[in-house]
Amino acid sequence: MRLVEGSILLAIAGVAVFGCLPRPPVIEPTANGAVIRGAKTGLYTKEVMTKKDPDTFLAADGTFCRVPADRYKQTAAHDLVYCNWQ
Repeated sequence: MRLVEGSILLAIAGVAVFGCLPRPPVIEPTANGAVIRGAKTGLYTKEVMTKKDPDTFLAADGTFCRVPADRYKQTAAHDLVYCNWQ
């Protein structure tokens, strides 16, 4: 009986650990753009994967950040940027 109880506890612990791992974002198309689920939105430091003129940074998880023109010019692709990612 103890073996069964131990196996159940181990299975529950495994689900708890794997359930907390980061998941890739899910990008769902909508009529006016897209909805991103699973990506971290808000104030975070992320790598700028690409830039879109005139003021937008794009991260690998599909989020974007709009910045003032001077900050946009000073930032290169692959720089780490603290920003309000949406």
